[in-house]
Amino acid sequence: MPPAFGLFWDVDGTMAETEGDGHRRAFNAAFAERGLPWRWSMAGYGELLRISGGGESLRHWLATAPPGAPGDQAGQWAMAAELQERKQVHYGRIVAAGALAPRPGVARLIQDAAAAGWRQWIVTTSRRRAVEALLCTRPFQPLGSAFCGWICGEDVTRKKPDPQAYAMALRQSGLAPHQVVVLEDSPHGLEAARRAGLRCLATPSRGTGDRGLTGAAAVVDHLGDGPQQPATVLTGPALGSQPHVDLAYLEGLLHLQGSPSPVRPAPPGP
Repeated sequence: MPPAFGLFWDVDGTMAETEGDGHRRAFNAAFAERGLPWRWSMAGYGELLRISGGGESLRHWLATAPPGAPGDQAGQWAMAAELQERKQVHYGRIVAAGALAPRPGVARLIQDAAAAGWRQWIVTTSRRRAVEALLCTRPFQPLGSAFCGWICGEDVTRKKPDPQAYAMALRQSGLAPHQVVVLEDSPHGLEAARRAGLRCLATPSRGTGDRGLTGAAAVVDHLGDGPQQPATVLTGPALGSQPHVDLAYLEGLLHLQGSPSPVRPAPPGP
C-alpha cells in the first residue's frame, strides 16, 4: 500500500482572493449600510490583515477612534459585533453573485490529490458559514467532496497563528506531521503550521503579499494552471517538468533536509 499523504488547505486568500475582493467589500457595504463614513482601501485592509480574525481586526481599528466610533471599549465591541454580523450577510451575497473564483491551480490540485488518494482537509479559523458560502458556489461545488473534513473557527478556542487548528486536523485525520503539506497565504497561517510541525507551501495573496513568509518550505506566486498560467517559485525548490505545482513537487517538499518540529506542544482542542 502506498504511503498516505495529506493536504491541509487554508481558505481565505489561499483558495480564492476572498480578502480584498470579498471580505473587504463586505465590510465596506456594512459600513455604508450603517451610514458610517468609512471605506477600507486594499492597502489599508492589508495592514489590518496583520491581525488574525475579521472581528479582532475590526475591534482593533475601532480602538483607533475613527469618526463615528464609540469612545468606550464596550461600545466599540458592541459595534464590532453588529458590523461583523452584517458583513457576513454582505459577504454571502458577494460570493453568491459569483464574484470569487478559485485561484490558479486550486481546482486542479484538489482534483489531482483526490484522484491520488491524498487526505484533504480544510483548516481555517474563519467562520463556518463563510466557508460554506464559498464552497457552495458553482466554481467550488464540484470540489467539496474531495475533503475529508473541515476545521473552522467555531471548532477552536485560539485562532492562527496558534497551532490549535492544525493540531486538531492532525488528530482527526490520523496523519502524522511528516505526511502533510499545508497550503497557506499569510504569515499567521505559516506560523500556525510551523508551530504544529508541518511543512508549508505559501501562495501569497493580494491581501497579504509575500511579507513574513520566511520559513515556508517554498513560496510560489500561485499554484499554476498549465502553460497559460505558469507558477513562479519565489523561494524554495524549482518546479519539475511541469509549469505548475503538482503532487510530485509537494512530496518533494516533505523530503527536504530536516524535518520541522513543533515549537511547543500543541495543546488539545476543545
